[in-house]
Amino acid sequence: MADDGMLVNFDIGPDAFVGAHSAPSFKGGKWTDRQKAKRLAQYHIRKGNTAAAAPKKGDDGTGEFNVARPQSQKKDNSNSNNSNPNHVPFDRSLKRKRPSESSAAPKPNGTGVPPPGTKPGEFVSSLWTQNPASITIESAPEPEPEAQAPTNAPLSDGSTTFTTLGLSPILANHLTTKLTLKAPTAIQKSAIPELIKTDSDAFIQAETGSGKTLTYLLPIVNRIMQLTKPRPSSDTPSGKKETMARHSGLYAIILAPTRELSRQIETVLSTLIHAKNGPHWIVPGSVIGGEKKKSEKARLRKGLNILVATPGRLLDHLENTESLDVSRVRWVVMDEGDRLMELGFEETIGSILAILEKKSKLPNGTPERGSGVPSGEEVLPKRRVTILCSATMKTNVQRLGDISLKDALYIKAEKSAEDEEADNAGKEAGEGKFTAPAQLKQSYAVVPAKQRLVALMAVLKRAFIRQTATPRVMVFFSCSDSVDFHFEVFSRQLSEEAAAAAAATNPTTAVDSSSDSESEAEDTTPEDGKTSKKKPQDKKKKKKPALNPATSPAPTLHPSCVLHKLHGSLPQPIRTAALHSFTTTPHPTILFCTDVAARGLDLPNIDLIIQHDPPFSPSDHLHRIGRTARAGRPGRAIIFLLPGPEEGYVESVLKKGVREGQLARANVDELFRKGFAEGKEKKREWEDRASEWQLNVERWIAEDARMKSVAARAWGSHIRAYATHVGIERAVFSVKGLHYGHLAKSFGLRDKPGDIKVPGGGGGGDGGGRSLAVAQKRGVEDSDEERDERPGNEAMRKMRKIAQGMLKKKGMADEFNIG
Repeated sequence: MADDGMLVNFDIGPDAFVGAHSAPSFKGGKWTDRQKAKRLAQYHIRKGNTAAAAPKKGDDGTGEFNVARPQSQKKDNSNSNNSNPNHVPFDRSLKRKRPSESSAAPKPNGTGVPPPGTKPGEFVSSLWTQNPASITIESAPEPEPEAQAPTNAPLSDGSTTFTTLGLSPILANHLTTKLTLKAPTAIQKSAIPELIKTDSDAFIQAETGSGKTLTYLLPIVNRIMQLTKPRPSSDTPSGKKETMARHSGLYAIILAPTRELSRQIETVLSTLIHAKNGPHWIVPGSVIGGEKKKSEKARLRKGLNILVATPGRLLDHLENTESLDVSRVRWVVMDEGDRLMELGFEETIGSILAILEKKSKLPNGTPERGSGVPSGEEVLPKRRVTILCSATMKTNVQRLGDISLKDALYIKAEKSAEDEEADNAGKEAGEGKFTAPAQLKQSYAVVPAKQRLVALMAVLKRAFIRQTATPRVMVFFSCSDSVDFHFEVFSRQLSEEAAAAAAATNPTTAVDSSSDSESEAEDTTPEDGKTSKKKPQDKKKKKKPALNPATSPAPTLHPSCVLHKLHGSLPQPIRTAALHSFTTTPHPTILFCTDVAARGLDLPNIDLIIQHDPPFSPSDHLHRIGRTARAGRPGRAIIFLLPGPEEGYVESVLKKGVREGQLARANVDELFRKGFAEGKEKKREWEDRASEWQLNVERWIAEDARMKSVAARAWGSHIRAYATHVGIERAVFSVKGLHYGHLAKSFGLRDKPGDIKVPGGGGGGDGGGRSLAVAQKRGVEDSDEERDERPGNEAMRKMRKIAQGMLKKKGMADEFNIG
């Protein structure tokens, strides 16, 4: 009895009567989960860690996997954990449980059981916990609104045709029979007659997808066609009739902000001049960055009648190419004027216009006689006409109009009463009038940073599940490094054998570099305008075209899906081949791109636009979603926003001028369920599938040094790009509101932000990834300078200096590859 009395007075632990190598018993939950917890407890017992405790019912999980951390990194909870009489550190990895569940048993990928494949020292965060809550209340889903009548579709009343607009019968018949354009759009009805009859400058404003390219091309081609009639030549003693040819003169110059848009305009021109009995002598051409100057000079030397160019390359040729004769230029068109200004082309355009004015042979609006100008050119404008096209009426566009237009006509489409009301609402946005098509359905999803990658996977999978035809999807990112990373992720399960087989069955994945060779072969074309190509000297077998690195199958999304990428860092032949493949492939296809594909491109039958990263300005948002719902076709667009300040983007931009029923909020859980659920599931089993997909990506990146470098570079570039939003949106897109750790998980990185080695930028982040919510709780909100001056923030200081330097240069085309 005495011994018993002495025993009860001792302070003993709960394991006093348990063997040294025995594991505690577990009750409740699945048998497999109890076995996993038991094995983990035995592992800690063997290692001598007596503090390993089993999860108890009612524990509140932290939502993080802390795998095999060193003892020195664990916090001592002796002051707060009264249930641990020995005052030994508690292992947080065994205390994790999803807050929404009441079961005491742990579950796979949601417990303290480390995910298989993790290495000691790795920190694996759960997708579903520790995420910031949305600051806006999600309303109940509204009933499906009635379909809106398209606002950019061809006119259907039958009262207007291309012939009644003043176009020649040859051109009008070509549009209806070969190009299947039955009627003009509203902006074409308003602008084409004015541009044919008058010689005044014009500012054309119309919503995206309404046919602005044809609006200014048709009048130019129509008036040049009138020069095709033979007329007596005063220069020839025989008095033979002279016909027009490519060397007759350059009559029109069209400026476009991007290379892809320039290529597209040139293609549209080629289709117009190949009409039956049409003006085949008219030769269009282009000079753009990324091409060989030798080939471009050869084309200019032989002669062009309509030239499409990017501003920088055109100015280069105007200053250095003597064969470029601009003395007879009658039209200068500036397409996507707002984008030209945003990319910093204001000074370049001013220099171009000054050179054209200096070299022009049309002083005071009257052609000089006897200076080589044919007398039959009276049908052309008597002065140089400048046309400015834009979907928005921004301040910088007005400034461009001030330096280029004189007594210009303002031309816009006739709108209905409903559209006028929406326009008036859109004026309050400060970005001009409302120009989004009515048939475009927009939505937004508030997605936590950790779930961004999985959310993209879910939306893409759903897009290919719900469509019966071959869907075409565009995904916009903020920088080229992010495009490269996501392209690698969604094509990662493709083996070399599968890539070779896909290339054999889908020739569009090959790079077509024949454009330069053809141009060089045409250097010996005689001056009579007839083309003759060199024949090969020997009959060797043609080399198989190399695989396009910007095109790859994506079997994880669809067995026949073709994935493309497009950004400014790619060589021009690869960019051209990738865009051609995306527009012509008969398979389901996706394009990962930057804003280089956001302006003016008329990509056929785009079903869905996904803005994975918000745009840099409200006008960029308008142009991005304008790639779908074109020419009266339906379309959908969705944008991902982070919880917190970014939700203010809905009121400040998305809702400005939106018609009723055009904007809706997408439920994030519903997106995941539709993307990862297999049939009807009673429980949230799609969470486990989404977690497993994310973990597979993380393991793949952790095991591949090259991919880890790609992911780190994309993470750092994303942060730099985030700091370049326009000033009026800095409160919405604040770098101080980013959680660098959660953002790193969306790029498949398991390292702490302070340990991430950004190629060319050192470590990243502030070490702890402190969010704005944490700063507000502490009552402290550091300025950008104070935040960067803290120890360990060398990389952030470098990122901010780069971003500030690009802002001073009036454009970020070089840094973020959007031009």
